[in-house]
Amino acid sequence: MKALAFIAILLVLGGRSAAVADSDRGPGDPQADRDAHRVEVWLAPQSLMPWPLPRDEDFMQMFEPDAPWRVAAQHTQVFKLYGTFVGHTTQAQINTIVADLNRRHIAIALENGVLNVPNTPRPPCGGLGLMEGYGTPEQAKRIAGMIKAAGGELKYLDMDEPLHNGRFSNRPHACHSPIKLLLQQIQPTIAAYREVFPNIAIGEAEPTRFPSYTGWQADLKEWLTGVRQVLGRPLAYMHLDIPWSDDGGHVPGADLPSHEPADAVTVYHALEDFRRQHLVDGIGIIEDGTLKDTTDADWVRDARNHLQLLEGQYHLRPDHQVFQSWMPHPSRALPETQPDTLTGLVDWYIDAQRPH
Repeated sequence: MKALAFIAILLVLGGRSAAVADSDRGPGDPQADRDAHRVEVWLAPQSLMPWPLPRDEDFMQMFEPDAPWRVAAQHTQVFKLYGTFVGHTTQAQINTIVADLNRRHIAIALENGVLNVPNTPRPPCGGLGLMEGYGTPEQAKRIAGMIKAAGGELKYLDMDEPLHNGRFSNRPHACHSPIKLLLQQIQPTIAAYREVFPNIAIGEAEPTRFPSYTGWQADLKEWLTGVRQVLGRPLAYMHLDIPWSDDGGHVPGADLPSHEPADAVTVYHALEDFRRQHLVDGIGIIEDGTLKDTTDADWVRDARNHLQLLEGQYHLRPDHQVFQSWMPHPSRALPETQPDTLTGLVDWYIDAQRPH
């Protein structure tokens, strides 16, 4: 998800973020309230390639018939692959993954960049390999073709932060493009995916730093309105990627400090309003730890605490709970019986939804 960002942050040192709640308990909400809102569970283990991007050491073991994530698999509706993985792996591995997910009746999503820059600007900005969030129709056709050849159906295209990376980001090679141009740039890549999978639903992930930028509400509405025109329907969903390490720190290029989870809550409620305007159909939250976590146990504990905080204190009820990591931790997806694995985190969440 954050391929280029991860490489940069590899150089950053820091202590683990402080716990904000008791991680041994499930989300602290009444059972009746949870039952009234059906949540779709997404799972996205580390599968980033090539080096130095992290990858769960047992990633391919997940697709063996007796892989130890039976409970998590039974409650997972969507499994998300990274475009960086599919683009660098073999057709044989994609065949194995698709066959197993089909057997388990788990839908497939793909997270990848979609902003297409056909001619490199001067000075260079954006573009596949230069800036996260960018891709090409050629890459899209190849990746979609691999999944199709394996007998798979790509249910979701998860656009990798096109609004933030194309307009707001201040990383090297950022373009700061007007939204009208971004809407033009996503069209060829989306068309390439739709050519292979005509019924694919288009959503996106975005960081929750938008409130740090003046005029972000108007930009977000312009973006969602334009996406609806491009797609002929509302955006299927927006998944919120919360930079939990932000605690009043300055975001390069932003007008205001970033505060979490306050900014995330603000963006979430803004999306609720946009949903009422039929600009977006669903809202999801990526449940994760932080890059400051130094062990698998720390990362999972922080992920639990973050989920508890958002549900228990802020009463957020997302349509999608996305258990995802693009970080060094957790280093393993399996087995689900161990609490410091990604599938163990899913089992903890599933158990918390049951009456006790």
